[in-house]
Amino acid sequence: MSVPGQSPFGGVTDEMRDRAVAHLTDLYARNLIGESELDSRLDKVLGARDRVELGRSLQGLARMAPAMLTPRAPGQATPAENVGAGLVNLSGLVTSFVGPAIVRAASKPGSRMWWEAGRALSLQVTFLALGLVLAVLSFVLGLNGLMFIAWAAWAGSTIWSSVRAFNGKPSTGAVEPFLLARPKLPDAGAPRITR
Repeated sequence: MSVPGQSPFGGVTDEMRDRAVAHLTDLYARNLIGESELDSRLDKVLGARDRVELGRSLQGLARMAPAMLTPRAPGQATPAENVGAGLVNLSGLVTSFVGPAIVRAASKPGSRMWWEAGRALSLQVTFLALGLVLAVLSFVLGLNGLMFIAWAAWAGSTIWSSVRAFNGKPSTGAVEPFLLARPKLPDAGAPRITR
């Protein structure tokens, strides 16, 4: 707990004590430590003469980021669901529309995986149709570069959508209104995301 350039045996400031007390009371408020442990540790914090004693009063208590300790809001995706959604979108690179179609058929309607598989399926079907149109145009007009541009756009869009899904956002974002076969709610009365 020493700071470079400062002695660990230096005095404890009021700011240091306040931070330690706030941390302990926060842990107690979340039921991570009991009342007796809170009292014992507060006595050590308030009686600490140097940084070493202050550090010993907090020894064994992990400092976790508040995001890790706060409960998720209802309907908010879990990290595992975000990974699954990202992988469904990435499966389009290997299987085109087949992988997302299988995941959508196997998922619970209205779940996060169902929605993301539907978005991935919609993206793949749209690019498949666009690829067929460009293949005909490149054959008729003799422009072979059109197919490469379509392939690059497909690969880039698939990776972009998977990154968005990995981050917990709807994978297709603002381009969803332009996609073919967009996912729709299975039932008007059903909730948007279920577990």
